[in-house]
Amino acid sequence: MRLDALLRKTLLENLRDWKMLAMTLSFAPFFVVLMYFYFEGATTHYRVAVVNRDEGRLGRGLVTRFEEAASVENVPVLRVIEEDHLAAAQERIRDRSADLVLELPGNFSRALSEYAQGSAAAPLTVRTYGDPSNVKYLMAAAFCDYLTYEYAAAITGEPGPMVLEPVSLRGGDVPSEFDLYVPGLLALALMMLMFTAAGSVIREKDKGTLIRLRISNISTAEWLSAISITQVIIGLLAVALTYLTAHSLGYRSTGSMVSVALVTVLSSMAIVGISMIVAATLRTIFDLVTIGSFPFFILMFFSGGMFPIPDIQLFGLGGRTINAHDVLPTTHSIAAYDRIMSTGGSLGDVTFELTAILVLTVVSFGIGTWAFSRRHMVAR
Repeated sequence: MRLDALLRKTLLENLRDWKMLAMTLSFAPFFVVLMYFYFEGATTHYRVAVVNRDEGRLGRGLVTRFEEAASVENVPVLRVIEEDHLAAAQERIRDRSADLVLELPGNFSRALSEYAQGSAAAPLTVRTYGDPSNVKYLMAAAFCDYLTYEYAAAITGEPGPMVLEPVSLRGGDVPSEFDLYVPGLLALALMMLMFTAAGSVIREKDKGTLIRLRISNISTAEWLSAISITQVIIGLLAVALTYLTAHSLGYRSTGSMVSVALVTVLSSMAIVGISMIVAATLRTIFDLVTIGSFPFFILMFFSGGMFPIPDIQLFGLGGRTINAHDVLPTTHSIAAYDRIMSTGGSLGDVTFELTAILVLTVVSFGIGTWAFSRRHMVAR
């Protein structure tokens, strides 16, 4: 009987705490549905910039073969971007609007025709260009290499009519798998600010000190400025500690730490803005560590730091394609860290990313400040 009473008591307590129960039951199913709609029919595209110098028609045929390549779901795998100049195509590698550059020489058609007739003196050489620090580069190269070899063999009837010569556009040593993940791990350190920033806000309400703050006529702007400055300092310390840990394990950055610090400051502000939105919807610290896990995991999974994210195009802006995951500031933080630390890029090379982070910071701060002020800072 005592067990029955305790069982009923425990069940009723869990039912009363419906937010925690709902989160426990729906957390994994929510992400299953989210991942399904995000990935279903959205096979990862590999963007290939083609510089076609071929004077014949076979080069055009290879480009068409690339465009027709599709997955088992009949979704195109390669997104072909045709460029007239090699320098412009290589610039796409640097700003990550292309994962691979394929340069077809002017004698592409003639060489394959000669090889088919048995009169070729040597296999044809075709160059590809890429950045090994781009996690999509190797997959793009694998697809293009296979399709190019297959196309050439079909034309000539021979298994090896050409040699593909890969050229790395990244200075220094080829990065290890560990090196590729360090920029994403720096962004992960900043994502943790969501708990400390939102916690600083919710703690005041949870302890009742928010009432005294309202009585003291302190403005919301002053209070949030103090919280923001504190969180920026914590963010700088978190990124510094993460980088020093990676450095002790062999990672080496090729870029300026001053540039990394600027990205960290802006990104920390963006996370604080998101934290304000989260804090406006929660009541206690317990709610933060449970229900607050939802936005944290969305940032972690869909910023592209853990694994490549399919491109779901929203619109074009200034020659760039804006995808669904670009609405998360940490997507641009990872891209900026990667370009600075992996390729030695300057602040000028990450202007787009810094601008995107700044815009998203202003938007999230505006929404978060309005929501929190409306719910908690109005005298009742």
